[in-house]
Amino acid sequence: MKMIKKVFRMEFVILGIITGVLIAGAFFLFALTVRSSDGDDNSIWNEYYAPAESEYISSVRSYLGEIGYSDPGVTLTHVTDSELMRTYTLRIHHRRFEDISTERKEEIITKLEEMGFEDDRCSIFIEFT
Repeated sequence: MKMIKKVFRMEFVILGIITGVLIAGAFFLFALTVRSSDGDDNSIWNEYYAPAESEYISSVRSYLGEIGYSDPGVTLTHVTDSELMRTYTLRIHHRRFEDISTERKEEIITKLEEMGFEDDRCSIFIEFT
């Protein structure tokens, strides 16, 4: 009877060790194979577009200063869809934009769109806030 108990205890210990090793191995394999691919492609494109975005913001600020809107707040954000197409939103903050006509705003928007960097994968939306 004692012999049978020892055998069962030994089998449970071995079974516990094997189970632990299998769980650790499965965890290790899943950890290696699971990775996020969302940021990988997008980060490459972010690096690619960063110089053009910075240059565009500088050009916008310079142009607005030339036409009398010194020290404007300019922010450029983008959204990237699943096909890596980018939609930019350029927001211009200046107190004096509250009082200008719609036609004048349209003229400024047209000029700012012409200044934008050319890329078939990008579109831009400009708004005054």
